[in-house]
Amino acid sequence: MNRFDQVISRQNTNSVRWDKYAKDVIPLWVADMDFAVADCITEALERRIQHPIYGYTHASEEFKEAIQDYLLKRYQYAIEKDWLVFIPSVVSGLHMTARNLLKPSEHALIPSPAYHHFHMALEGSQNAYSTYSYRLQNNRWVIDLDAMRKLILPNTRLLMLCNPHNPGGTVLSTTEIAQINALAQEHQLIICSDEIHADLILDPDLQHIPIGKEVDPHQLTMSLMSLNKTFNFPGIGLGWAVIPNANLRNQFAKDLHTLVPGPNALAFEVSLAAMQGGEAWHVELLNYLRQNRQIVKNWVDSHSGLQMAHLDATYLAWIDATLLNNKQLNQDFLSAGVAISPGQQFGSNDFFRLNFGTNQALLKEALDRMSKVVEKN
Repeated sequence: MNRFDQVISRQNTNSVRWDKYAKDVIPLWVADMDFAVADCITEALERRIQHPIYGYTHASEEFKEAIQDYLLKRYQYAIEKDWLVFIPSVVSGLHMTARNLLKPSEHALIPSPAYHHFHMALEGSQNAYSTYSYRLQNNRWVIDLDAMRKLILPNTRLLMLCNPHNPGGTVLSTTEIAQINALAQEHQLIICSDEIHADLILDPDLQHIPIGKEVDPHQLTMSLMSLNKTFNFPGIGLGWAVIPNANLRNQFAKDLHTLVPGPNALAFEVSLAAMQGGEAWHVELLNYLRQNRQIVKNWVDSHSGLQMAHLDATYLAWIDATLLNNKQLNQDFLSAGVAISPGQQFGSNDFFRLNFGTNQALLKEALDRMSKVVEKN
């Protein structure tokens, strides 16, 4: 049996995903997966807990060098160790960016549709912002760069990206990255790129490109990265920002270890273990997620009221239900025993996001339940 076919009960684990709804509801909403972590991660935790003290912990030189090696191997991105800022999560990084890098009078650009913390970060910092859009081109969601350019104001200072995109699944190409960097340089914009799904690219011919890889290190770019999603340990959070520009890096990190805590001791252990020993598990995961993506695509294609663009990356399907014209679709799915993420959360009312990071038997059962709702329309 494929290890990812294993059915693991998450009842009585205080799971955010599984505890929100009734026990008979299949939760395909929040973005964590139902898969056991790689053995190397469990072994690393077991070794660490043999020492009975869990004090404040910093990133070791070994840890920093492991990140350097990982980024070089995965993306051919050579970085310096002092470019790294360690944070508890990418979400923390989004909020730190808005709060620490913008003056009160400055304006930002964020994607739409988008993971809701982009909006929350700007609302929390009380800065004005505009949303740039994605448009469908050749069955792929692409940033409308011409429209983005028109949104830039004299006081625009920050451009926030999500690459790979959540919820649309797009992986930006070399050309798109170059165009975005050129636009930012022309207008002296800081680019903050959420790259948490960088290692969840499902198309083997695509390559993730960190935002700062192809530009001068003094340019104002920052990548927010983490292995939490890829290796499925978001409950033991750790992330890092890659910020080559020293002034930008210091400004970003000014409230780290005050309002924002550093990562905990076990987070360093699991992240290091994933980088050093998780590759075989990761390859198997991607193969399984590709199968699940196909299962979801076949299901969407079987219903004339649903549409889904090609998903380059992530385990999050972005499904267009406009043709159903059902304003209570999310509630109907829930009544049928499936919880999904409503499109309103991302700024697109007629869509919904479905997490297919689960075993195939459960995924198929959920889709069967959802079919009964779709077929009533």
